[in-house]
Amino acid sequence: MESKVIQTKLEKEIFIDQSSNIEIKIFQFLEKDLPYYEFMVGLEFLRIRENEYYGTEKKYFGIRFTDNMQSLIVFEPDKYSIFATKNEQEKKVVTELIIYVLTKSSIFKDLVSTMVNNLQHENVVCEKEENEVDAKQVQLEKLLNVHIENVKFHIEMKDGDVEIIPIRTVENSGIEPGPRPDE
Repeated sequence: MESKVIQTKLEKEIFIDQSSNIEIKIFQFLEKDLPYYEFMVGLEFLRIRENEYYGTEKKYFGIRFTDNMQSLIVFEPDKYSIFATKNEQEKKVVTELIIYVLTKSSIFKDLVSTMVNNLQHENVVCEKEENEVDAKQVQLEKLLNVHIENVKFHIEMKDGDVEIIPIRTVENSGIEPGPRPDE
């Protein structure tokens, strides 16, 4: 089991890469006025303040990608954002965690595979439902093959500007590998 620690001004946020700590929450269809597919991904963190357990908190980030999958855009949701209350440096560190989840986490990929499998076994009664299920399945399968060069971040910064954060390797980030939970 892999874990990642993000040190903020107030606390340590620890993400443990296990299925109960990852959730894919919302899905939107490709429509004429909405030319992309959208998912919300929730990550649950253990919180440590002053070396004391401070509870858990689920935080979200959005994923939006075009039909042809030329780019996958990570964005900040309106509520429960993984980027909320973080300074500029902490936001950049969070981007590294998201890159890890999307490109390297076998748990995330297993969750997506399970969702695809569930769709394959879903009972549909009409052609419209079948097309919707097929579209969901295709888009979920694209999440299984995300490459770092396809990911772009659109994150609102302190001054209200939207910054496209350049991708850095995890080795150069502020993410500390956490202890293995079984240690």
